[in-house]
Amino acid sequence: MAWQLAFLTCCVLTSPAALAQDRELAQLLSQGQQLQAEGRYGEAASSFQSALDRANASGKPLDIAQSMYQLALVKQVLGDYSAAGALYEKATDLCVRNPAPKLLAAILLNNARLDGVEGKFGEAAVLAAKSLELHRAQFGPDHPRVADTLDAVGWIQLRLGRYKESESAYAESLAIREKAKTPDPAGVAATLNDLGFLEYSLGHYAEAEVSFCRALALRRSALGANHPDLADSMLRLGELYRVKHEFSKAEQMFEQAIPMLETALGGEHPRVANASNNLGVLYCDEGRLAEARKLFTRALEIYEKVFGQDHYQLAGVLSNLALIESEQHSYQKAEVAYSRALGIEEKTVGPEHPEVAAILSNLAQIYRFENRYGDAEKAYLRAIGIWEQSVGGAHPDLAGCLLNYAALLRKVHRKKEASEVEARAKQVLAAQGRDYSAAALVDWHELQRH
Repeated sequence: MAWQLAFLTCCVLTSPAALAQDRELAQLLSQGQQLQAEGRYGEAASSFQSALDRANASGKPLDIAQSMYQLALVKQVLGDYSAAGALYEKATDLCVRNPAPKLLAAILLNNARLDGVEGKFGEAAVLAAKSLELHRAQFGPDHPRVADTLDAVGWIQLRLGRYKESESAYAESLAIREKAKTPDPAGVAATLNDLGFLEYSLGHYAEAEVSFCRALALRRSALGANHPDLADSMLRLGELYRVKHEFSKAEQMFEQAIPMLETALGGEHPRVANASNNLGVLYCDEGRLAEARKLFTRALEIYEKVFGQDHYQLAGVLSNLALIESEQHSYQKAEVAYSRALGIEEKTVGPEHPEVAAILSNLAQIYRFENRYGDAEKAYLRAIGIWEQSVGGAHPDLAGCLLNYAALLRKVHRKKEASEVEARAKQVLAAQGRDYSAAALVDWHELQRH
């Protein structure tokens, strides 16, 4: 599975008229919000910067905080994370010294989203929890702002491997949105898109497809044909098609999404890197390794430029590059790439996360090809244990790992144990509605994680 970068859409906006007493300032903020909603982020940033300049001239703390917050939002979408973080910090300080709980809740939420994008999930979880508490206190339990915050909580919990907590947050958010008096199709689509990703992560592909298709249809209707959030839904659905071996559908989605993102965000944005990475995995599946390598290399360069050397997004691309090295029998290079990816993931999400298991499964295959059977067995067993503990015993990735472990056991003449492991794999596949004989030979690149 391709490695997906799950971006948290900056959709929580405070009405400019709520705080800005200056009519021109309110107009600049409103104009910026409209441009941002249309995906015209560069123009929105200019409008918000003008608003901040005017607020600074007035010297009113909450006008300054509001303008900083709006500018930070668009900087975050554009990938200028350092500038966004600095603005959030200053705006937070102003709201603490000049109490404005509604604005503070929105700032904390989007700062949590920024921390999540930067891989600081523990800090993100703390900020999101504070924001949720404030939003509930200010608006009540069934307000759309609460739903926005729950979406962020769900995504952060998903990244931390806390799937039950993630599912609970998304379910509550969706219930709030669907019973709202004023319809918000874009908000419903955002929740469905993230819920679908959770379902996909758990191997519930039929449910994920329903969620992704609903999200895509709603976004087409609400946002138009060229909005980057529409591209995000296309990437999610395309990756699902790839996993289901519907390659032509997947390629169509990826190739439509990439130009949309490049036009809206520029060619060096992390979301462009994410899309390039996903298309590269599809090309690997189709045996187009040279084309895939170019896409992975492009994605890796963008991620390293934006995030540095140790960001969690690098792990997925490194794993995919390792896959190509493996296909070309460059096992030492593959081992180096997988080991670097493993170190990044263990540092970012902890040693018991399912994405750690996925890398271990692939690394075990390399050890097996190098005849390092003891190291391979340790890696397989650790991966199996993580999957069983985190996502349960019926995940498709677990089945593939079990079958490859069984192949190792047969290789070292431990046939009885191999038969027992194959029986476990058969149970997992049956739970997925898949035929055991059709999956008896598992290509380890099917274990590439999202």
